[in-house]
Amino acid sequence: MWLTRLALKNPVLILMMSLMLVVLGVVSLNRLSVDLFPDITIPVIRIATFYTGAGPADIEKSITQPIERAVSASPGVDRIESSSKQGVSLISVWFNYGTNLDNAQFEVSQRISQILNTLPPGIQQPFILKFDITNIPILSVTVTSDSLDEKQLYDLAYNTIEPQIERISGVASASVGGGKIREIEVMANRTALRARGIGILDLANSVRASNLLLPSGSLRAGDHDYNVFTNTQVPDVRPLRNVVVRSTAAAPGQAQGVVRVGDVATVEDLAADQTEIVRVNGQRGVFLRILKQPGANTIATVDAVRQAIAKLRGVPANVQLNTSFDQSLYIRSAVAALQHEALTGGLLAILVILIFLMNFRATAIIGVAIPLSIIATFMLLFFTNQTLNVFTLGGLALGVGRLVDDSIVELENIHRHLASGQKRKQAVLLAAQEVAMPILVSTITTIVVFFPVLFMQGIARYLFLPLALTIAFALTMSFWISRTVTPLLCYYWLKEGRPEHKPNRVAATVTGAFDRLDAAYARALRWVLAHRLVTIAAIAAFFVGSLQLKRLIGSEFFPETDESQFSITYKTPIGTRVERTEQVTQQLEKIVQ
Repeated sequence: MWLTRLALKNPVLILMMSLMLVVLGVVSLNRLSVDLFPDITIPVIRIATFYTGAGPADIEKSITQPIERAVSASPGVDRIESSSKQGVSLISVWFNYGTNLDNAQFEVSQRISQILNTLPPGIQQPFILKFDITNIPILSVTVTSDSLDEKQLYDLAYNTIEPQIERISGVASASVGGGKIREIEVMANRTALRARGIGILDLANSVRASNLLLPSGSLRAGDHDYNVFTNTQVPDVRPLRNVVVRSTAAAPGQAQGVVRVGDVATVEDLAADQTEIVRVNGQRGVFLRILKQPGANTIATVDAVRQAIAKLRGVPANVQLNTSFDQSLYIRSAVAALQHEALTGGLLAILVILIFLMNFRATAIIGVAIPLSIIATFMLLFFTNQTLNVFTLGGLALGVGRLVDDSIVELENIHRHLASGQKRKQAVLLAAQEVAMPILVSTITTIVVFFPVLFMQGIARYLFLPLALTIAFALTMSFWISRTVTPLLCYYWLKEGRPEHKPNRVAATVTGAFDRLDAAYARALRWVLAHRLVTIAAIAAFFVGSLQLKRLIGSEFFPETDESQFSITYKTPIGTRVERTEQVTQQLEKIVQ
């Protein structure tokens, strides 16, 4: 009641607060991140250890089991899953929900460091990563050319395109896939090595020692000190062929014996063994997997990348850059569909109010409550670090009809008091006082339904908590508007007394239909009150019958979705060369085309 009195005494204050809500809501809406789902943090730490050449049984015994025993004592561990494969150990450490993953990652790293000297020599340093469900590409950029080969395309993507894309705001990484990585190969000649008495390790050590970047000290000349830099890294094939493998002392009268790399090996500028082949429209190329930073706006990041692609520096004119996958398309479609449904629901709610009240001023008052409540909800979502996703937008769409209930009750009661001949201010205050408690109770009973969401655990909590918060925020703002803005607008816009003008034909037809509906409802209510046991038995029968239908209804975590794209996965037998897999892929391409 005090809210309504405050509104009537300080209309300018309510106007300024409403404008403040509109401004802050619009600013918050422009700054809200847009994504498909809310931020979901799954408490998993991944540990990957590579040991080239070791079999699965050796990997399990010498690497997987020691690491499992070490990390299992970490605080908050729920379970541990592991997989030992040829040359690699993969371990997933699941923690209890609510565990700080940063602390958990540090604890796991410390425990692995303590046993690192007990693991087999020659293993790579274990990779310890936090699992991020959003760590999937949001965009794939393909790079193709009719004049550049795969090695040149990879160099272009890795050295020129990738650094420029990773500098874009919101982009976490842009890793290159496909292509050929340049590699200078030294292929030893066994016969030549044996003839000169040189071992393969001697050749390897000489090549390794000649391909280093070493500081060369400084040079003092007069009053100046100069830093001397000597780059001993091999830029091409020719210097490597002249590297000395062994130098023998010369006999009297003979030249010194020198064995070079080119004498015992063939040196060629080739490419590393290709393990990933990328084909774009039947043509070989490379692509970049672009991942966004946690919390970044997917749509804004994709738009920024698309704009930057057209402005990349150092990309030749004969290179084509295109996108083969865009996660934002489905997000845009889902968000646009929800926005359309929410807008349609709001317009239908206003239309129904107009039909029932047959008063444009009253409809306009209710029409103010819906957008004002929604805009204020955007502000609360922004300050609670939520995002615009299918769950928050779904909450808004779900609550659109409920947003006007409080204002409708307020307005209808004020309209009734004004029609009885009361003065405007008195009618507003009495009507607000009569419905104050019912409106408050109805709002609380709707919000309290979502209160158990706070006690949910796991992924369900991350999904449904934003929906519950959205509805709670919207209904809270709807209650505040119904107690302040709606009575104030009624005070200034609605007229006192009953309308003296004769209603038009449309209004008379609608009113007559509602009168007949009221009469039919009254007859049905009299019959129900006269046959209470029959009514209760029928309701109980329907309830029991509906429970039996549960067996016919399927259940799944997410409903089926259509992203307007599909992928084909084909697995060749283990050990098949990647070139053979590409031949099968070409056959599949022809079938799809």
